[in-house]
Amino acid sequence: MKRRIFTIGFFVMGILVGVTLSDVIRAQVPGYVSKQVFKTDLQNLSGQEAIIYSSEWPPGFRLPLHLHQEGHEFVYVIEGEQTFEIEGSGTKVVKAGEVIYTPPNTPHYGRNATDKVSKTLVIRIKAKDRPVMTEITK
Repeated sequence: MKRRIFTIGFFVMGILVGVTLSDVIRAQVPGYVSKQVFKTDLQNLSGQEAIIYSSEWPPGFRLPLHLHQEGHEFVYVIEGEQTFEIEGSGTKVVKAGEVIYTPPNTPHYGRNATDKVSKTLVIRIKAKDRPVMTEITK
């Protein structure tokens, strides 16, 4: 029960902080916007941090195949839908109001396979000394 309250509080706090911060990162694809809305050390998990991003995905946009070294990723779809390809799990379509979890070190990518903009909130819990993501080239 405490874990659920913490998770909900953490999620709501991230959204509220996101309204006030403006650290916008634009990827190379026109229309894709990822904005870091919150970042903090996790006091009870030594060496770990949590980062929350809001993202807007234009129709047809696809991230490269990548993984998160020792990092957990939760993607909440706010608007539209996202299609995820996750090694070991296959293809998952996540619609507005749904969440998908990608375990650490799992190759995956997300894409907007629709003709409408999609919006997501991404929560990452990762080791502070590891990159946010590592692209996989094949």
